[in-house]
Amino acid sequence: MFSQSEENYLKAIYHLESISKKGISTNAIAKKLETKASSVTDMIKKISEKNVIVYKKYQGVTLTEFGKKIAANIVRKHRLWE
Repeated sequence: MFSQSEENYLKAIYHLESISKKGISTNAIAKKLETKASSVTDMIKKISEKNVIVYKKYQGVTLTEFGKKIAANIVRKHRLWE
């Protein structure tokens, strides 16, 4: 359902959301993933179509309840791989 890149974005948002309860900025995600903010914006728009995140311009990104479950499963899966 999600590409590896999309999973990495969801995982990053999940971790950043655990630190800050407000919307996560694209700059914070870009810093976490070591990529450009413009690339993050493109991916965020793509992922938001799958109803796992809510993106509001200038307010940031938040995970939906469904998104939190998906992200938690991704984190769990990646930990098992490690």
